[in-house]
This record gives sequence, C-alpha cells and structure tokens, in this order.
Amino acid sequence: SHGSNTQPYPHARQFPCPKPDCGRGFRRLEHLKRHVRTHTHERPFLCPVCFKKFSRSDNLAQHRRTHER
Repeated sequence: SHGSNTQPYPHARQFPCPKPDCGRGFRRLEHLKRHVRTHTHERPFLCPVCFKKFSRSDNLAQHRRTHER
C-alpha cells in the first residue's frame, strides 16, 4: 500500500473553475484561463485579415491558414 494520506493524482484539478456550479478543474493554470473564457465569452485573439475574433490562439492560427493561397 502507498499509505492512506497520499492522493493518487496530487496535481489533478489543482485549478478549479471559479464559476459556481461549473465543477471543472484543471492541472494547468493556462487551461483554466482558457476555460474561463467559455463563461465570459471573451475573444481576445483577432484575425488581422478579416477581423474575426477567437477565444483561443490555436483556433486563430488554424483560421489564419484559410487566408493563405
């Protein structure tokens, strides 16, 4: 046995979502920050070509490829 005072995943869900009744938690702070934008509807990443906004930088990067020829 590993002992009764140890948690099997000590870093699991270290960063809980602050929104009441959400219940989500994340191991990384940046993932929590990304998740919180689903509640705030914040879209800070702007396409410089068509001005469409995105909540995630990776989604913007994927979108920007649609403007390439």
